[in-house]
Amino acid sequence: MSNGFQKKVGSTLVLACLFSSNCFLAAPMKKEADVWSRPKSDRKFGNWEEVFSRPTRLEVTAFLTGYVFTGPSILIDRENPKTPEDQKREQWVPALSYLVKHPENGYFLLDSGVPGVDSENRCDFSLIGPLFNAPCRSEKGRDSAGQLEALKISNQQLNFVLVSHLHWDHIGGMEALRKRGPVRVLISEEEAKDASRAFGVFHGYSSKALSFDFDLSILKKDQFFEMPILGSVHDLYGDGSVWIISAHGHTEGELAVLLNASSGPILFTFDSSHLKAGFENEIPPGATVDKKKSVDIISRMNLFSKTFRKVRVVYGHEPTQWKKEPTISLAK
Repeated sequence: MSNGFQKKVGSTLVLACLFSSNCFLAAPMKKEADVWSRPKSDRKFGNWEEVFSRPTRLEVTAFLTGYVFTGPSILIDRENPKTPEDQKREQWVPALSYLVKHPENGYFLLDSGVPGVDSENRCDFSLIGPLFNAPCRSEKGRDSAGQLEALKISNQQLNFVLVSHLHWDHIGGMEALRKRGPVRVLISEEEAKDASRAFGVFHGYSSKALSFDFDLSILKKDQFFEMPILGSVHDLYGDGSVWIISAHGHTEGELAVLLNASSGPILFTFDSSHLKAGFENEIPPGATVDKKKSVDIISRMNLFSKTFRKVRVVYGHEPTQWKKEPTISLAK
């Protein structure tokens, strides 16, 4: 393993030294790809009733990319008195990627899931070689790149991958996506900085996962504004269709996403709340960088779902929420 990772964008080389105390992750030195271009002052909505009165015909497809074997040390706080006994165990949980089609702006992905299997049908899920390994299983063609191929969607048609956070089971599919052509990735400013700090591995970041050659765009903190209940949010396209939610706690820059689809709004918690039991009982994940922030955003999202009953909640890794089909339509 090297002492850092290198990311090349065109002729630009960004060196982020994970084990250097003076290191930080710099956005690519490329005018159109350093900061997400939505202006911070572009605010058209003041409340969620107004947002939901103007839905967008979004198409949303879930890719079940594989499964990861883990337990309460990651998924849910074992010590919390509200944690159900049947959740205090190791279990296989699904890893998802979501394809979204906007009627005017085209396709993008939410996360990329776990990597595809190799020639021996092994799913590589390692942070830094033997230091940390989580069992992973998948099948040929189930990674996000394979499923895009099956749908005949090229990287040229894929505007970007919006990454909830930079843990391996959410960006493991980036390597295969990058082999198909250039890929643009959107992450929060906080996540970019924390992932490249010295010893970032202790927050779950993988030098291998961060070594892929992709165009990086940063969602700056000042592009977010306050909305009722959920707090700090970003209206991605300025039309109320795709909302990015600051969901910090599991990681420094964790994001959740609200899609205002015509068939009904969908709230993706990602790893701010891995399990249904955690969400409904307002229990933080087992692994957090800030437990107080984690509980706060879960409580906010829980209240939001109770206030707006038509909102469908999709949890980060809830096994009961998915069948075995590799591709599932969530909105048409």
